[in-house]
Amino acid sequence: MKRKLLILVCILAVIGAGIYFILGRGTSRITLTGVVTTDQVIVSSEIQGRLQEVFVKEGSVVTNGQLLGVIQPQEWKAEMAFYANTEEQSAAQVAQAEADLKFQEAQTSNQIQQAEATLASAEADVVRAQADLENATLNFNRMQDLYKKGVEPIQSFDQARTSQESARARVESLQKQVQAAQAAVGVARANRDQVAAREAALQATKHQFAAAAAQRERAKVRLDYTQIRAPIDGIVDVRAALQGEVVNAGQAILTLINPDNLWVRADVEETYIDRVRLGDKMTVRLPSGVEREGTVTYRGFAGEFATQRDVSRTKRDIRTFEIRLRCDNQDRRLAVGMTAYVALPLRNR
Repeated sequence: MKRKLLILVCILAVIGAGIYFILGRGTSRITLTGVVTTDQVIVSSEIQGRLQEVFVKEGSVVTNGQLLGVIQPQEWKAEMAFYANTEEQSAAQVAQAEADLKFQEAQTSNQIQQAEATLASAEADVVRAQADLENATLNFNRMQDLYKKGVEPIQSFDQARTSQESARARVESLQKQVQAAQAAVGVARANRDQVAAREAALQATKHQFAAAAAQRERAKVRLDYTQIRAPIDGIVDVRAALQGEVVNAGQAILTLINPDNLWVRADVEETYIDRVRLGDKMTVRLPSGVEREGTVTYRGFAGEFATQRDVSRTKRDIRTFEIRLRCDNQDRRLAVGMTAYVALPLRNR
């Protein structure tokens, strides 16, 4: 009898332990229903135009910088050619202005040197002529004394007098030549103003050339805008525009998603949100039953009202907080929009 009682007690103990284990396990965690989501990258054109070609379709795998489509480039090619020709014309004008300036500088320098040399020669001639005049004056004075004393004939006196007058006239002539040479030097030096004017014209032409180069570069950039390229590595999710359509600047053409940048989004009731911390590891189960580990990378700071009401607690609206978990997706099992179940542990938190 005692043995049967002992067996019964053991059976009851095992049953109790099982019930405790089941109940305890049932409250050790809760399951949150989440969804796999990601950021969508909208690929659009930066200019208006007709979509000439689209090289990808929905589901295509693309790499960063890959050519996805082309806007008809004829208008932008024409603009590029126009500004390229304008730049070449400006470059030719700069070259011509530089050559003109160089010629003007050389010419002005030569004119100044020549005028200064002529002035120096004229001044030297005046010095020599003044010396001749002084000599002729001394000779005339001697002849005049001798003529008055009757020593020299009148012919010698007249010859000395005319020589003096001739020397004086030569000095005056050469002095006028010096004045003319001085004026020529002034004119030659004044030509430096023309050099300065040509330098200013050259600078203006260079600015025009720089402006033309900037316009050509701008046209090149806008021509590059006709090529629609992928901004990231990813998969084409939606093709919003078709070949032949006219698209506006900023209008969506394709939508890309990065399969390595997916996360599971779930809402946690405020009763349990204090148990969630950044970096926590949780089990994520896919609809197929496959499980993998997820890491909490985001916890909402502002709660939102849930769609249900907690009637057991004075009918107060339930608030929920968003959490996000990153999971490894190298096997590409996760897909945007897929349901995922998150196991939120409640014990030892």
